[in-house]
Amino acid sequence: MAICTEALRRAEMVAVGGTLARRGLVRGREGNLSCRLADGDVLLTPAGADKGRMFAENLRRCSLHNPPEAGVSSEARMHFAVYRNCPQVLSVVHAHPVAVLWLAALGRFPDPRMLREGAALLPRIEVVPSLQPGSRELAEECGRALQRAPALILLEHGVVCAGDDLWEALGRVEVLELLASVELARSGSIVPI
Repeated sequence: MAICTEALRRAEMVAVGGTLARRGLVRGREGNLSCRLADGDVLLTPAGADKGRMFAENLRRCSLHNPPEAGVSSEARMHFAVYRNCPQVLSVVHAHPVAVLWLAALGRFPDPRMLREGAALLPRIEVVPSLQPGSRELAEECGRALQRAPALILLEHGVVCAGDDLWEALGRVEVLELLASVELARSGSIVPI
């Protein structure tokens, strides 16, 4: 049963990575994904992986009881901190959606109330200050912030969304990007591609 479950999780990570890339929510080797496995271990994208061209066998299985091993995502600390601080979180997606980044650079943030489904998927959004990617400080801040909200905007860095599964976390990234695009269009800004 555990092997079947892990195989399914690996397939989901590959599919979600492909969706992120096709929708322009990550480009090149940006972003990272993870999910908690039934035994408590974490499945994580490898360092430098193109999310649109991943293979299930390249995903890395990690123990939360050990430091991140070589070859895993540069944001492994952040994923580990989330799972350690938020036992309810089963999946994490970190992406760099252009409209969200642009809106945040203007000092504004998506408002989930602009879309009826927005408030259901994103009851709260937290903003994390600009911290060094891959740093212990960023990891700790994300671990705390996801205790309060399922979606984070990382200033000058991107978004981190959690979910019961990878599809829910991806859905939150997509809704954040839609809300940011609508807000930019409403204010007369050119919506980025």
